Amino acid sequence: MRVQWLAALLGVLASKDFASQVLADVPAYVNDYGYDREAHGIHPVQVYKSTDVVVPHLNLLQRDTACESSLYTLMTPRGQATREAQATILDHNGHLIWTTRWHDQQLYNLMVQEYRGDNYLTFWAGNDAVGGHGAGFYYMLDKFYNEFKKVGAANGLDGDLHDFRITQDGTALITVYQIVPVDLTIVGKAADGPVWDCLIQEIDLETGEAIFEWRALDHYNVTDSYRDVGGDGEGDRAWDFFHMNSIDKDSKGNYLASARYTHSLTYINGSTGEIIWILGGKRNMFNDLSGGSATDFAYQHDARWSDNETTITMFDNGVDDFHPTIATTRGLRVRLDEEAMTVALAAQYINPQNIHGISQGSCQTLPNGNTILGYGNTAAFTEFAHDGTVLCDTHFAPQSGFGKGAVQSYRVYKYDWVGWPAEPPAAVIAQDSTDDWAFYVSWNGATEVSTWLLQGSEKSNGTDHDWVDLDTVYKEEFETEFTLRKWYPTYLRAVAKDSTGIVLGSTDPLDFNSTNRLWKPQTLRVEEDEDFAIRTLVIFCGVLSLGMLLQIARSAWHS
Repeated sequence: MRVQWLAALLGVLASKDFASQVLADVPAYVNDYGYDREAHGIHPVQVYKSTDVVVPHLNLLQRDTACESSLYTLMTPRGQATREAQATILDHNGHLIWTTRWHDQQLYNLMVQEYRGDNYLTFWAGNDAVGGHGAGFYYMLDKFYNEFKKVGAANGLDGDLHDFRITQDGTALITVYQIVPVDLTIVGKAADGPVWDCLIQEIDLETGEAIFEWRALDHYNVTDSYRDVGGDGEGDRAWDFFHMNSIDKDSKGNYLASARYTHSLTYINGSTGEIIWILGGKRNMFNDLSGGSATDFAYQHDARWSDNETTITMFDNGVDDFHPTIATTRGLRVRLDEEAMTVALAAQYINPQNIHGISQGSCQTLPNGNTILGYGNTAAFTEFAHDGTVLCDTHFAPQSGFGKGAVQSYRVYKYDWVGWPAEPPAAVIAQDSTDDWAFYVSWNGATEVSTWLLQGSEKSNGTDHDWVDLDTVYKEEFETEFTLRKWYPTYLRAVAKDSTGIVLGSTDPLDFNSTNRLWKPQTLRVEEDEDFAIRTLVIFCGVLSLGMLLQIARSAWHS
């Protein structure tokens, strides 16, 4: 009776399966001093057993519960220190959700956008080494990560990397660059020097035709630029005098365009193409009620209407490659009075490390009112309260390399996303850090997995009834680990279930015999909250064993 009771007790405790709760991902660094001084390398990355994908390993410098934790972080890491350009989605804690190299192209501007009632992942892919902009296509992926549309620029031109915005009318706004001859004698060049003209195209997503087109050179003079012509404007070196990097369309049907080299935002009539007003730069039309701090932005990116079109936000770089420290990089929110033609500073967002964004960058107002900044060629993003209070600050490469472009992301945004990958989950049987055999499983892009169920069978191609449940682990990170037992069946697979218990998919069966089941004594891994139970069990077993030995000795003595 005592032996049966002890076996039952051990069975109850063993059902907790302490080792199976050990997960495979390495947590993000938290305010790691060495991280920003390259103690973990110039590009710390997270790697996995079940897949060959590699993603940035974050350093969380500052955390606040007021940050928007229900949304995913979308970015496109690239640079000299990265293995390849990628489009990547991470959760609030830095764990991977989905990533792609997309045919090994350069990738920019990963977003979630709505089209005809459904959400799509959108991004640009192509050649980004075309005079500071790009030549490529825009892609829309459905929730199964299948290509829904591949969109190009109209009229035989190349789609630029800077912007792709789907409107409520089911059209898309894109930036386009084209070399045209311009009289550059006013800047000391030839009468027909090459200049990059910047175009807005609004594309019908069903036909691919442009329903609106606007050219900067029809409305701006080259002398409006703050960028010196230098050796450009001659031969095959076109001068990029304007450099459009964002387009927004308001409820009136008008366009808001940001131009880096004129330090200005241009508000354009959606019917005639005529300029309604210009904010900032040499042709500023507004009276700055904030002593210049609402109009002195420079080299800015990502200008958008916000607060029900009562304010405009932007990423104010303030600096560029040739002037890397002349100003403070900040997010900017300004309030306009278009009748009185006045502008005032509503809020500004400054990184606690006072880092600079020499190029690129993003500024997004989140649904809860927070603002997130991505620092472009500086590998960082920061979330602020609406009033400018710093909430969360994150680096995805060491600060020692900031400004060098070794690791960068054109923009960093946050969105809600639900993904149902068409591809099955990935799995592998491999040895862990202690040389014990383990089963690793992950599912690139699956957002709805709540638990992983490990099953075993003696048949690789049997029916579901042939599979026996062996272990269950809650999914908390990208990759999940099951510690294997010597008595497990020949074939193993992992089954993904959602929060209601519905099966979402399963891995292909793996042959457990392929490991040759070469075992060594395994170390029991115990969580802190389980320590008391283990100690109690050990003491109980010791007392019980001592009692049994005394009983045996007593019986022997009497015999």
